[in-house]
Amino acid sequence: MLVFLAVMVFTSTSGGQMRKTEAKSLFDARQICLACRQYSREHGGVFPPSFDALFPKYLQDRTALVSPLSPGDPIGYTYTPPSPARTDSPDTVVIEDKFAPTLAHVRIVVYANASAKLLIIQ
Repeated sequence: MLVFLAVMVFTSTSGGQMRKTEAKSLFDARQICLACRQYSREHGGVFPPSFDALFPKYLQDRTALVSPLSPGDPIGYTYTPPSPARTDSPDTVVIEDKFAPTLAHVRIVVYANASAKLLIIQ
């Protein structure tokens, strides 16, 4: 009985920690997208060609690109710049956490309009 309770407490605690980590990744990805949108405003509506163009003016520290789901990887997000015509599109994924599908069974995505979602993979 005690072993069962210990497993239940550990599972709920580790699940709660994973949710916090997912939320942090979602927040961080959205911040990166906001930096991309700021870059776009100053470059005629064109998103940056890569993350490198964001430093140091729009993001000061490269650790902003580290995903909380994989802190050992220097770049934890994939980036796909949208075409200028799609920079406000609510269905164009710009940034996604590379590690979320394999570690947390979710997709963490940020769209070109800077809306962000955590999608459950089933």
